[in-house]
Amino acid sequence: MKAWILTAFYLWKDIWSRWLETPGAVLARLAVGALLAGLMLLAQAALLLAERSLEIRVARLGAQVLAVTETVTGDPHARPALGQLLDPAAEHADLIALRQVAVPAEDEFGRDLLVLVYGDESLPALAPLLAAAPAAAVHVINPRLPVGLPLRVTLDGRDYASAVLPAPAWLQRHGANQPLVLVPATIGADWFSTGWFETALLINRTGDLPALAAAVRAILQWENRTHAQVQSPEALLNELADLRRLQHRAQTGAGLLGGLVVALVFGSIAVLEYRQNRFVAALLRSFGAPAPLIIIRYSVEALLLTTAAVLLALWLLVSLHGWLFGWAGFESALLQRTTFDPYTPALVWHQARWLVLGALLSLIPVAVGLRQPVGHVLQ
Repeated sequence: MKAWILTAFYLWKDIWSRWLETPGAVLARLAVGALLAGLMLLAQAALLLAERSLEIRVARLGAQVLAVTETVTGDPHARPALGQLLDPAAEHADLIALRQVAVPAEDEFGRDLLVLVYGDESLPALAPLLAAAPAAAVHVINPRLPVGLPLRVTLDGRDYASAVLPAPAWLQRHGANQPLVLVPATIGADWFSTGWFETALLINRTGDLPALAAAVRAILQWENRTHAQVQSPEALLNELADLRRLQHRAQTGAGLLGGLVVALVFGSIAVLEYRQNRFVAALLRSFGAPAPLIIIRYSVEALLLTTAAVLLALWLLVSLHGWLFGWAGFESALLQRTTFDPYTPALVWHQARWLVLGALLSLIPVAVGLRQPVGHVLQ
């Protein structure tokens, strides 16, 4: 055991002495490792930020929300409204159909309101929202007012009691950018004579958005509703899936290439150092030092240099993160590492492991050299 300890101590001192004797070799491995680690982590961060940016766009659009819009003029009874037409599709989705009508409306503070009329087909989906406020004839959605606040609303010259509802998640998808009032069709049935603009939101429950979109388009085509517009996040979801596949291939390809370069560079330098030091290694083996202990010496050196290179690259990228990706056009809010951090230990290790593997593979020539008989080396 004492011999092992003395041998290990000697090999540890040998690492430092060689670093002092040949600083160029150390700096070369550090530079190559840091450059490769920086490029790999930079590419990974760029792909992750692009994926996150696309996820935010999909979330804003509604990952499982279809929006169908149509402007109707003329006889309101000539054909069914979108909500009634798409009601069969509600078997697999929550249907919210709102008809915007040109009716003057304001609250008791004199603020204009957008009038949206809903029918019975939307009640199942709207029920949880309507239950969030006291019962009233109509309901107001205004994020600036406290939920449940009772209000008097004037619609087409008549006053109605109302209550304020919380702003639902689908409101952004609807596109309403001003306070609005939800009116049941029993009250607003007489306002359709001049036409309306209808938006039908179908919030998918099954996770199979393409099937729902195909069913909606088939219904519209069958009913010859050529003016209805279907807005679907399918293209963005496909783009997101393609980006994730690209990210996986790029990470794997960059990792394999980086590991190969590290193996070649570190291996070449390790072979040169071993040739200069092979007589000392042979003497140690003749005194009883096992070959694995000498391999461990080279392994420790390779791992130390690889770790230092990764940490150096990480420090540079973290320092320049905001400037680099801000210049590349990413939103400033996305570049806040408190919001999204592409340099977590798990993500860094995901790429650094390839460099570590390359550093360990670079020791294969040394291991082969240590298999030579001691007498053959010393003669």
